[in-house]
Amino acid sequence: MTSFGKSNYLLLGQLFTSIGTGAILATAAIFLVRSVHLPEADVGIGMAAVGAISFAALFVIGPAVDHFGPRKVIVVSTVLAATATTCFVWIGSLFTFILFESVSNSALLGMSVGQRALVGRVMGSEDRVRYQAYGRSLSNVGYAFGTLAVVPLLQADTRAAYTAIFLCTALAIAAAIPCTVKGPCPETAPERKSPRTAIADVRYVVMAVLCGLLTARARILTVAVPLWIVAHTHAPVGLTGFLLFLNTAVVVLLQVRLSRSAADLAGASKVTLFGGAAFAGAFTLIAFASTTATGVAIAMLVTGIVLFTLGEMWTAAAAWTYSYELADPAMHGRYQSVFALGRTVGNIAGSVLASVVATLGIAGWGVAAAVLVSCCALTAAAAPAHRAMGLRSRVD
Repeated sequence: MTSFGKSNYLLLGQLFTSIGTGAILATAAIFLVRSVHLPEADVGIGMAAVGAISFAALFVIGPAVDHFGPRKVIVVSTVLAATATTCFVWIGSLFTFILFESVSNSALLGMSVGQRALVGRVMGSEDRVRYQAYGRSLSNVGYAFGTLAVVPLLQADTRAAYTAIFLCTALAIAAAIPCTVKGPCPETAPERKSPRTAIADVRYVVMAVLCGLLTARARILTVAVPLWIVAHTHAPVGLTGFLLFLNTAVVVLLQVRLSRSAADLAGASKVTLFGGAAFAGAFTLIAFASTTATGVAIAMLVTGIVLFTLGEMWTAAAAWTYSYELADPAMHGRYQSVFALGRTVGNIAGSVLASVVATLGIAGWGVAAAVLVSCCALTAAAAPAHRAMGLRSRVD
């Protein structure tokens, strides 16, 4: 792995956190239904409540990062996330689930926003996208490891097994604390170049929403694709797990390489359009895999997921560039929080698109393709050609 100096410690901390996150993602829903005995409807209500609380928390996280400094916010958020995860062992009702999960999820957002702001302060534009690409690759490794590690404990399906998962997850998250302490320490934030607040920066908010809508791809991959394979194709059910593994493996192998083309705003606009074309091709193949025999369907689904992953990597790399290059360097905390709000919108949109696909079938895949391709085209059109233009537009 390339060296980013002390920032390599941040990458290590990100790996530990992603291992814990992968374990929780694989465990949470099963635990709530099998051990806490919550109805599935209540689980959905709880998840929605947690999302709303986390959304509101972002309005506090950004100013806190700019006021107290990103390192302090990361450390405090990590302590809160580890503590709240430990408290999962006491979840026994919908209320306690919402309480502890809201603290944990908001704290994880604080860690994410703080780290992005820290990277914005200590790295130049030529290194930020490359760093985020390495971070995303490592995170995918961590998610995969965390998910696989809990399989034996999930199979046991006992309260003691779930308790072990939560305690080990808390330890994995807490391991990121010394990594942050050993990481880079930024100098004082540069002087503000614009009197506007981040939420009043119209261009940035538009870009945040558009890039956020593109993150709907995650729910399409993890919800719409598996349901489509099971209900509408002749492909074996086990293919769903392989396709998710394939997606992870391709990201790990190629994210850094594909991100090089998005190092500046002009390059980011170009790869955003590449991403739109890849999504269009992927959704076409996945949709029409339902009309073919087993062997052909498998080939179409595998090819479709490879194309989907290319689109995912290109649009992710472009979003990193937009989030930094269009931000006021003196307010990275606030600006990165706004960008995180966009990703929250994308999570909601992804759930809606997954429902559209389930309801409309092949036509639903056309709707999903139209939404993502349109977002790619609008994002590329809205982005300035150079960073200086973006700064002038805010000052003017």
